[in-house]
Amino acid sequence: MRSLRLVFLILAFLAGAYAWFLGRIPTAVSDPERRTDGIVVLTGGALRLDEAAQIMAAGRARRLLISGVSTDSKPEDIRERLPALPDDLFRCCVDLGYQARNTIGNAEEAAAWARSHGMATLRVVTAAYHMPRTLVELDRALPGVELVPHPVFPERVFESGSLPPVTAPLEFAKFVAALLRRRLSEASPPQPERTAPPAESAAPAPADTLPPLRPETP
Repeated sequence: MRSLRLVFLILAFLAGAYAWFLGRIPTAVSDPERRTDGIVVLTGGALRLDEAAQIMAAGRARRLLISGVSTDSKPEDIRERLPALPDDLFRCCVDLGYQARNTIGNAEEAAAWARSHGMATLRVVTAAYHMPRTLVELDRALPGVELVPHPVFPERVFESGSLPPVTAPLEFAKFVAALLRRRLSEASPPQPERTAPPAESAAPAPADTLPPLRPETP
């Protein structure tokens, strides 16, 4: 009987935590007109890039970082994916970060970039289901900088009105792991800050070094 009660309590806790997580997934952009120092967009789908480009073209930030760019692409390939941006704005104010390979890497790459440009506010563009985990990782890597979430809503994920049955539990597990990482980092003594390679500006990069963006992944 005691074992059954313990199992019930654990299941009830997990169910409550899962419902709390689902409630943290945004359903709309809460502050679309606000100006921020910078924008970071996490690669993974054209919709994210389109939204970030439109925000930048509207003058609501001074620099844009595309984080998690992959390999084997030319600059014009990246340029073609940002039709909303004028050429001069793309050349001067868009940085391409290709060190990140996951959300943890995105956070570290964005943190190094934001610090190097002295940013105090950062708009974060990614899929809505990915936003809670992204904000936790960025908050861990970049404490003291205000994060402004700007979710996008991929139709193939949200057309049914809810997350797919596999995506939601997987994202929940990763979100819990991100929370644990943040808690451990808060409990650990501060470490000497590592200097990450700076994100490259879109303008001076040679034509054979800029990478393509990865396809949308749930």
